[in-house]
Amino acid sequence: MERRLIIIQGDLTLLPLKEGAIINPSNSGLILTNRGIGQQISRRAGPLMQQTLHTERSKLKGGRLDPGQVVATDAGQIPTKKLIHIAIVGGRKVTKRLVSRGILNAYDLADEMELPVLGMPPIGPDISKFEFEDFLDVFWRITCEEFSRLEYVNTIYLCLDSNEQFEETTAYIKEHAEELPDGLRVDIQEGGISMDMFSSQLM
Repeated sequence: MERRLIIIQGDLTLLPLKEGAIINPSNSGLILTNRGIGQQISRRAGPLMQQTLHTERSKLKGGRLDPGQVVATDAGQIPTKKLIHIAIVGGRKVTKRLVSRGILNAYDLADEMELPVLGMPPIGPDISKFEFEDFLDVFWRITCEEFSRLEYVNTIYLCLDSNEQFEETTAYIKEHAEELPDGLRVDIQEGGISMDMFSSQLM
């Protein structure tokens, strides 16, 4: 099975990943932030999204999601099947090890739910002081090493918020292209996310 890593820029919540999931880097209290993907989810998922997260949090031991752990919820009005929330901020310093564990747990949970496609933003930089270049190192290593063993996930969108992040990611991938494993193809979509994608079959 060929696997695709797609690099794109724009609002991740606009991607119509009808059978997939969007990854939300969150805090241990599952409170939607007022920036980055948290803000996009809050704006587009509908008024009941935060209540959904409160309900999910009430089921957790101690009323919180431990850093590096993940949980899935419905996506409200966002055109995707699930949201997968990774606890990044909450009681521990945000490190490469923590971000690695969170990404890997998200991949595993998506595969357990038999989801074919994932959309994810940078994990860490928008909600902590974790550097974007450190995220790229972690994301690239985990994806190159672990993607091929997933049974159901076949496409991952890495969605960048700014043109600067998009250009930095593109340069990074070109520099590390020789590390790509067999069967993993990288597509860099220069046009960004546009409304005409809603009439396209992305999966």
